[in-house]
Amino acid sequence: MSCASLPPASQAPSPFPALRDLALADRAQLVQSRTTGVQTLAATLAVSYTIGKQHGTFDMVVNYAAPGVLRFTAFKDTLLSASILFDLLLTGEKYRVYTHGDAGEQTYEGSVQQFAQAYPTFRTFFLLGEAFFLPGFDGQGQPPRVNASGTRLTTRLRSGVNARWFARADTLEITQACFRWQTGEGTIPLGLRYQDYRQVGTYYIPHRVTVLDRRVGFTAHSVVKQVDINVPLAPGAFDVTP
Repeated sequence: MSCASLPPASQAPSPFPALRDLALADRAQLVQSRTTGVQTLAATLAVSYTIGKQHGTFDMVVNYAAPGVLRFTAFKDTLLSASILFDLLLTGEKYRVYTHGDAGEQTYEGSVQQFAQAYPTFRTFFLLGEAFFLPGFDGQGQPPRVNASGTRLTTRLRSGVNARWFARADTLEITQACFRWQTGEGTIPLGLRYQDYRQVGTYYIPHRVTVLDRRVGFTAHSVVKQVDINVPLAPGAFDVTP
C-alpha cells in the first residue's frame, strides 16, 4: 500500500492563509508552529469502519495530554444507555486496553513495545498518536524536513513511525500522509487523508480523517463532532476504570 491507494486529494478552497514565497526553513517552521503548544485536547468523533468483512459504526471520545498520554473510548448508544466497546489508555511506556464484546469483558495491560504487534486491530491508535489530530507532528519536537518544492515533509512520530506528509503549495495545508512502521517482519505502511479543516482557537484541526491499514484490511472514516484544545480535561479523563 502507498499513498496512491487513497483517492486524489481535492483542491477545495483552503481555510489556511495563502502563502507568499517562503524559504524551505520558513516553511518547516510554519508547519511546526501548527502543532506546538497543544497541551490538552478533548474530542468526540463519529466513526464508520471496515475491518475484513466486518462493518460498523461507533462514537468515540478522545482525551490527550502532552506529552503522549492518550485515551480512546469507543461506545455505542442503546435505547437506555451507552455501551463501551473498547477503551484504550496509552500512558508513555504502558498501555491498558478494555474490550466488551461477544467474549464478555476483557482487560489487558503491558508495555507499549508489544502493543502494536499483539493488537493489530488497535495498533493505528498507538502508531499515529498525536498525528491523528495534528498533521505534521514531530515526536521529537523538531521542524519537519522539507523537499525542494516545499510540499513534501517528513517527521518521526513518538511511536517511532516515519511520517511523510503531502501539503498544498499555496497554503501548506496537509491533505495526505504516509506512515511507515518498521518491524522485524518488514515495513508496514499506513495511509491517512485529512479534510475539512476548521479553526479551533489558534489551531486548524481536520474534521474528517480517513485511516487505511491494508495489512489488516482496516479502514476508518472519522468525523469530528466536537473538539477543544488547551482547556481542562474532564475529571477522571485518565482514570483506570472506563
